[in-house]
Amino acid sequence: MRFFLENAAAVGDEVTLSAADSRHLRLVLRRAVGDKITVVAANRVFAAELTQVGERVQARLTAELAAYSEAPLELILLQGLAKGERMEIVIQKAVELGVSRIVPLALERSVVKLSGEKACAKRERWQKIADAAAKQCGRTRLVEVAPVQSLDEALRELPPNCRVLLPWEEAAADPRGMAMADALAEAAPAACAVIIGPEGGLTAAEARLAAAAGARLVTLGRRILRTETAAIAALALVMYQWGDLNGREV
Repeated sequence: MRFFLENAAAVGDEVTLSAADSRHLRLVLRRAVGDKITVVAANRVFAAELTQVGERVQARLTAELAAYSEAPLELILLQGLAKGERMEIVIQKAVELGVSRIVPLALERSVVKLSGEKACAKRERWQKIADAAAKQCGRTRLVEVAPVQSLDEALRELPPNCRVLLPWEEAAADPRGMAMADALAEAAPAACAVIIGPEGGLTAAEARLAAAAGARLVTLGRRILRTETAAIAALALVMYQWGDLNGREV
């Protein structure tokens, strides 16, 4: 498990871990002075030795380690709000697969409705899940879970020249639709966004909005996938073709 620092650091530095990480090390992992941990600071990975274990844990950075290289693809997930643990599963697995950012979408068929304090509380929980997943799977960066947005807002905030893929169950019957394999056969972009609908899927109007913004409407095959399955499958396919999931050196 990795522990992240807010600021840059170097070998020999004495660093203080966050209150949450300190509590986890002290109460859950039962670590003691002299124990070894791995620390990430500004995308650099260090071996560290605990020098103080209390309310705030301190550690000395003893060596810099070969850092895991993040995927060459900036992959953004625009995920329709889903019920209960489905959203949490998507966030956890998306971080493991290498996404750069997760944007929860309030869509027409979203059963979950979030606003105000409830939206803030949900985002805080989702961010904790994303942070834990990043630490567990060896990422060198934490992944932001953005505030809930509309589809239009999320599309406008994408980076320039971002390739947008929208898996849609009606894509095969749409003249603009194409197979996911054909979309992935195109030259790899620097950034890609994948739009996934909620339990009820995306409406035709939402698909038109995305297509007007340049999204490719793609099909994942003949079976209807649950929202969490569609997200994981689509992200894995994209990261295999354009990212680093294929195991090839990039």
